[in-house]
Amino acid sequence: MDPSKKFVFNIENQEWLYEKEEEDLCSHGEIHLSVNGTIITQSGIEEEWGISESALALLRTIDNDYVCHPADEEGLILHGCGAILMMGCPISIHWTVKHTGDQVLLSDFVKVATSNPETGSVYYPGLHAALGKNEYKKQIVQFALQVKKFFDASKDKRITDDYDRETYQEFWDEYNRLLENNWLDPNGDL
Repeated sequence: MDPSKKFVFNIENQEWLYEKEEEDLCSHGEIHLSVNGTIITQSGIEEEWGISESALALLRTIDNDYVCHPADEEGLILHGCGAILMMGCPISIHWTVKHTGDQVLLSDFVKVATSNPETGSVYYPGLHAALGKNEYKKQIVQFALQVKKFFDASKDKRITDDYDRETYQEFWDEYNRLLENNWLDPNGDL
């Protein structure tokens, strides 16, 4: 299989849920995710995801393993339906990320498509991919940069609640730190 088709991951569209974007703390939209040609989510199937929240969750996996456990973890692709960043309903997409040397192994894909994981989970048994660490990192960083560009072009946020303001600031502090740690060099390489 063409190595560039092992893990295809990108933002299809990104938008604000609220009419007043300065009040919306999370971007939402559609994502394309396919592994070895198996499409897990894509535009046009009425699945909307929390794009900015998902970007942070994925940035965390560039250097760290993540074990797929939908009952106990938020996921890597989040629905973004919660009132506070990174806290939401169980609708999500999970997979295991395992770092081994210069490779990243992806496996155990599960999409929780409803708020009831017991009846709404779609499992992808045997679906897995091995990518070079730089290829995985490049896709995640490009995704995160696209999110950051969207936020940078938006109106300043008006956050009246102290807890929400603090949580929002913590979110972007971690996001920017992880993005900086994995930044592209001047030649566009990782």
